Amino acid sequence: MKLLWLCNMIPGAVKEAITGKAGNGLWVDHVLQDLRSREDLEIRIFCPGSGAVSGELDERCSYHTFLPKLPHQYMPELEDWFVSELDTFQPDVIHSWGVEYAHALAMAKAAERTGRIDRMAVSIQGLCGFIAGHYCEGIPHGVQRSYTFRDLVRQDNLLQQQEKFRLRGELEKQTLRKVKHIIGRTCWDRACTAQVNPVARYHLCNETLRTPFYQDVWRYQDCRKHRIFAPGCSYPVKGFHHLLAAAAEVVKRYPDVTIAVPGKSFLKTDPLRRSSYQKYLAELTKKYGLENRIEFLGSLDAEGMKQAFLEANVFVLPSTIENSPNSLGEAMLLGLPCVAADVGGVTTMMTHGAEGFVYQSTAPYMLAHYIEQVFAMEERAQAMGAAARNHALKTHDPEKNLQELLKIYHILEK
Repeated sequence: MKLLWLCNMIPGAVKEAITGKAGNGLWVDHVLQDLRSREDLEIRIFCPGSGAVSGELDERCSYHTFLPKLPHQYMPELEDWFVSELDTFQPDVIHSWGVEYAHALAMAKAAERTGRIDRMAVSIQGLCGFIAGHYCEGIPHGVQRSYTFRDLVRQDNLLQQQEKFRLRGELEKQTLRKVKHIIGRTCWDRACTAQVNPVARYHLCNETLRTPFYQDVWRYQDCRKHRIFAPGCSYPVKGFHHLLAAAAEVVKRYPDVTIAVPGKSFLKTDPLRRSSYQKYLAELTKKYGLENRIEFLGSLDAEGMKQAFLEANVFVLPSTIENSPNSLGEAMLLGLPCVAADVGGVTTMMTHGAEGFVYQSTAPYMLAHYIEQVFAMEERAQAMGAAARNHALKTHDPEKNLQELLKIYHILEK
């Protein structure tokens, strides 16, 4: 079988081949490694990069990077190039990992032009059109409309960011309406895609996560007590503003509480480079007196993320919307107690009360309640974490997910 992959980011093996340096680790790396071990597959990978670079990972796996435009800007020239590449490679199956970038539509149109649209499947990662509706939840209208110097220069305040997501959503709807096969994994992505294209065939296939998270198990005795780990604070959908409000309550009963989060400090960002959201987070942090309780961990590779999980007392997902967040899956695989907002496909992944706690996303007081409940459980939280781990090992079983993916590919090939 000749398999063509279209990725949104450069897989680790491709990045290493181009730069000589290993990537931070993507969850597709695990899948690619498994597929490359099969002698019945010839794989070609297209992905965005800093320019056009071609090469081979081995005799059965090649790659080509292309220079993208903005995610919400369509590239007709890329569509023409994809047509040429499809005619040259003659793939039996085309698999686009995601639909939230303009290049997915370019590939769908190219597949249609070359008579291969029936052999193309798209995996649902995020859905920008639906995310747009949740983008500014919980943020005051005055903050949404405000501009910092950085926002003015980039024309990129919160409402403009939301509009870009809406525009990306229009492109992804065009993609979804063209394809005949959709690969998803949650009740949320199935419902959303069915609204856009009710006649496409939906295939269920769970994700295989990054290799390090299948190793090691969280232990209460080894964690930093009353430490919260959150997946990010870079943009509003991650809901860090809700976590700050919750932490303001938690600190009243647990004065030693700390928050760890990947990324750069919004407290130390140059005011000229600070976004409206970063400014709002800084203001909330000072309002709640949390300045010395947040540890910014910078950019983390897979091993760094795993260590951050293992050191935490609880993992919190305060997002305003998600599909199946990999960070939650990774935390569950390690057996770390989790508290997650009831958004998107979260309840497909984790059962409330047995494997973790789920709360209404717009109720930070309930987030505070469940964080405190995990802290109070102390060593008993390991049992909840173990139940989450057992669930996650089934959801993210590499061999099972590989076989499901291969079944889909064989359906497309016929």
